Amino acid sequence: MTKPDRPTIRLFVEGELAAGQAFELAQAQAHYLRNVLRREVGSELGLFNGRGPEFRAVITTLGKKAAWVDLREPIADFEPERPLTLMFAPIKRTPMEWILAKGTELGVTRFQPVITEHTQSERLRPERLQTIMVEAAEQCERLTIPSLEQPLSLREAVRGFGGRIGAAFEAGGFSPVVQQLQPEPPSALLVGPEGGFHPDEVQWLADQDNVFGLSLGPRVLKAETAAIALIAVFQALVGDGDKHPDFRGSARH
Repeated sequence: MTKPDRPTIRLFVEGELAAGQAFELAQAQAHYLRNVLRREVGSELGLFNGRGPEFRAVITTLGKKAAWVDLREPIADFEPERPLTLMFAPIKRTPMEWILAKGTELGVTRFQPVITEHTQSERLRPERLQTIMVEAAEQCERLTIPSLEQPLSLREAVRGFGGRIGAAFEAGGFSPVVQQLQPEPPSALLVGPEGGFHPDEVQWLADQDNVFGLSLGPRVLKAETAAIALIAVFQALVGDGDKHPDFRGSARH
């Protein structure tokens, strides 16, 4: 739902941005604009760096290995996001990449991999996963990129977290997610691996003061489905689900 006065192409960059500045894009971005999108000199795009506003940019140079843009006015104000950590057990590559992409779209600010008894894969590809998060943020008009932490054991992650954690369980008599989220919303959500948590882990989590259990309904969900369902319910009930895609619009003209 991009408004007509905002460029449909957005790129995340590392450098500092300011109106009136000439900015050089990375070689891969130059290739993407020239050879994939078939853009030309004079085309507009949006640039953001995760720390400030998004700026309108106009391409001034577009070669095989280099691209320069002129930065114009800010087109989206930067607003701090509500922190939301997703703790998840690494799973197979494709569904795990799906968790990070859709979690980014849904507003997760921090991804914490956790190693559990049933974790099938502890190997992550940070560069690949970072690219996925960047592409998801570019697509959904988000102004920040989530952080991806180093994997920790389940117990390390839970003990080291400074807030409340809502953990999704398939069994154990826990209350429905709707009843549990609203009284005192957590700042982290936790989902288990394929096959679920080990019974000893469920008991240990239930004994932790900063953890409360959540039920996602009568069906057994895949790990990636549970993660996205839990984030979506959280945002709808206690997050930013009441905001429109154009809520960052005060800087627009």
